[in-house]
Amino acid sequence: MKKSISIFSALILSFNLVVGSTVLSNADEKAELDSLKSKYIVLMDYNSGKILYEKNAEKKMYPASTTKIWTAFCALKKAKNLNEEIEITDMPEVEGSSMSLENGEKFTLLQLLQSLLVHSSNDVGYVLAKHYGNGDPKKFIDFMNEEASKYGAKNTHFNNPHGLPDTDHYTTAMDMTTLSRVAYSNETIKNIVAMKSVSFNANENSKFDRLLINSNKFLTSTMTMDYKGKNIPIKYDIVDGMKTGFTDDAGNCLVSTAEKNGVRLIGGIFFAPSGSLYHDSRTILDYGFDNYKTVKVLKKEDYKGEKKVNFAKPGTIKYTLANDYSVTTSKNESFSKKDYTKKYDFDKLNMPVKKGDIIGTLNVYNKGTLVSNIALVAENGSQTYFQYLLSFLPFGKDDKSSEQKEDNTSNQKEDKKESKKDSDAEAKKDDKKSKSESTASKLKSLPEKFTSEISNSFKGITSFFSEIKDFIVSIFNSNGLEEIEKNNLYKFLDKKIKSKIDFIPSKIIILGTPLLIILIILILIVSIIRDKIKRKFSSKKKRKSELSVEDITPIEEISPSEIKQDELKQKYNVKEIDNDDIENKDDNN
Repeated sequence: MKKSISIFSALILSFNLVVGSTVLSNADEKAELDSLKSKYIVLMDYNSGKILYEKNAEKKMYPASTTKIWTAFCALKKAKNLNEEIEITDMPEVEGSSMSLENGEKFTLLQLLQSLLVHSSNDVGYVLAKHYGNGDPKKFIDFMNEEASKYGAKNTHFNNPHGLPDTDHYTTAMDMTTLSRVAYSNETIKNIVAMKSVSFNANENSKFDRLLINSNKFLTSTMTMDYKGKNIPIKYDIVDGMKTGFTDDAGNCLVSTAEKNGVRLIGGIFFAPSGSLYHDSRTILDYGFDNYKTVKVLKKEDYKGEKKVNFAKPGTIKYTLANDYSVTTSKNESFSKKDYTKKYDFDKLNMPVKKGDIIGTLNVYNKGTLVSNIALVAENGSQTYFQYLLSFLPFGKDDKSSEQKEDNTSNQKEDKKESKKDSDAEAKKDDKKSKSESTASKLKSLPEKFTSEISNSFKGITSFFSEIKDFIVSIFNSNGLEEIEKNNLYKFLDKKIKSKIDFIPSKIIILGTPLLIILIILILIVSIIRDKIKRKFSSKKKRKSELSVEDITPIEEISPSEIKQDELKQKYNVKEIDNDDIENKDDNN
């Protein structure tokens, strides 16, 4: 008995020692992170966005050239083609790191993005802002701020596209790391930030050779640093991006991302003293990999389904989950997939639907608390019967198809020009992906109220007839034409007709067409009534003539059944058909 008690006590003691040492170890590691010299720090799990460590994360600071991550993302949102050529004109002098662009040179968007993110070229930032701001860099910067706000960066304001010193150009470590996570989801950016260098040879568009080396030393350095008592290389093989930055006001900055054992992390280090940037960045990344694991809760291939839509063609939309759902959790924390439940939400289903559109979300709950919304992506298109019929009208067709054809034609021309270049295959891939990412946000052609009202099957049909009723009522209103022009149906028709027909005023078509239809209906009604009267009159005349004395058949010669048949024939004006006629009719069918 004493022996058993001794063994049990030893086990408890051992367990306490292990748990105690683990807690102490975690506490020591946290204390080590707190003592890092960098002023602003965020460590984020890429898959879930979960914050694993933060220091002064919500305090205002300057982002320096990490700004260019968001500049690149917003340029890609505006662009239609990665191979689009951009000519350098009216180039001002831009201080700091530069690609040394000169007036008259031409580069593709892909080449400029490579220079922006690999070499941190300030002049490229200006060129992109001017080009995608339609000649005004300020318009593009406003777009950068609008997009940042959409993605939750509420404490950020960009005032230039490159991050040069400006008191009105600021963010927080939390916002900048969040925006970097969003930008990294773009395949073009993901590929570029992993490049160690990029070169451009002199040709008819480029005045001299350029070799640009990535400013991220995690990717390119041959130097060493002191790290936890050892002298190790700065270059870190698991790091595959993202972007550096430096100004006197911002200090040394680096947003870095790395993947290990299925875990991808993003670390944001800002205002690091000289010599601390790569030491602090590696410290937080290693802390994340040492203490956290990623578990895949939902696999997207397991969540393919069909959504039935009433009064639509086709009546079924196939969908798939946009991505897997993974959870990053402490290695010491117990984890069970049973804690997670899910619920489908199709509130985002707006007709018509095109392949690639988001039609809903799969809401994921952990113990009843909503933790994620994963997009459900359509694998085929569908439209309501009303939209299908509308597409046959000359002013009801969607402009998007013709725009897409133009884009495809221009893309093919560009691809032919670039076919001899090594980067063409990658450019085509990135171009397709950037197009697919912008598919879900293109339904802007109809007035907002009318689009929402007619978008969904039965509801759309009833709303449409309601609009027609309002339109007709407004015709007889005392205010006359003013009331008609305020009607949503009028606005919709006016916009559609103007986009298709320019030689006849849209007002004449809109007001003239209903009158013409009413006139046709009246003529049709008059014709039906006239035919009815004519037929009745001719029937009476015929019956009267048939009752003349000469034509009366003696009653005894006619059977009752024959009388009945004759009466029915006369009543319904039935014409007898002989057998030959029946055979001919069958042949025609």
